[in-house]
Amino acid sequence: MDDKVLYPAAVGLSAFALLLMVITVCLVNGNRSMQSDISNRQNAINSSVSMSQLNQNLAQALAQTAIDNNDQDIHDLLAAQGITVKAKKK
Repeated sequence: MDDKVLYPAAVGLSAFALLLMVITVCLVNGNRSMQSDISNRQNAINSSVSMSQLNQNLAQALAQTAIDNNDQDIHDLLAAQGITVKAKKK
């Protein structure tokens, strides 16, 4: 083949390869960023499960204290959060 054809073809293909490499690097960095965001969200979800259990136990303890001491302030506090307190019938 003629050098007048090979040289521009080689330059064009190398430029195309360089472009593909730049695109690949950008995609890899984007994937790392998304993986980091997903990991942070998963950690937040995992910690919210234990916090939910703690909040439930705290609300139950407050409700029991309100019933035992007949404390209207605690009743009002729980009611403001949408928690209804009913004493068990004995």
